[in-house]
Amino acid sequence: MKRIVCKAVMILMVLSLLLGLFGCEGGKKHTAGDIVLIHTAYYGMEKDPVYSFALKKEDEGWLFSASCFVGNQKEHYASFSSFPITDEDAQGFLQIIREEGEIERLRKYREPIHIFSVSDAPMRSSGIIFSDGYQINKNTRLGDQALDYLYVLAGKYYEAAEGS
Repeated sequence: MKRIVCKAVMILMVLSLLLGLFGCEGGKKHTAGDIVLIHTAYYGMEKDPVYSFALKKEDEGWLFSASCFVGNQKEHYASFSSFPITDEDAQGFLQIIREEGEIERLRKYREPIHIFSVSDAPMRSSGIIFSDGYQINKNTRLGDQALDYLYVLAGKYYEAAEGS
C-alpha cells in the first residue's frame, strides 16, 4: 500500500512539474475586453525611462499615463499620469492588443535564464491586469503596433495633460 501511495505522489509531482514547465493553466481565457490595466516600460541607462505607458480602466472611463519623447522629431520628453482619454482611443489600442494576440504572447513568453545579473542592464517589462484580478507580468515589451499606438496617444494628449 505504501508503494502505491509513493508512486501516486511521484506521478503527481512529475505531472505538476511538466504542467508548470509548459505553462498549462486552468481558468478563464481572458480577452482584451477584460483588461482593466495594461502597462509597459523600458529603462535603459538614463535617469528617466526610454518609455513608460499605462492604460487603466476606471468607472468614469480610461486613464492614460506616459513618459516618453514626443513630437515630430522626438524633441520633447513628456511625462504625465492619469490623464483621461476618449473611449474611442482606448478601444483602438485594445483592438490592436486583440488583433496582434498580445495577451497570448505575454502569457506564453518564457523569461530567459540569466546566470549573471547585470544591475544596470536595460530592462523591459509589460503587464496586464484583468477584471477578475488575474495578472500577467513579464520582462518583455509589447509588440511594435501596440507601442506605436501608445506613442501616438502620448503625442495627442501630452500638451493637455502637462497643462493641467
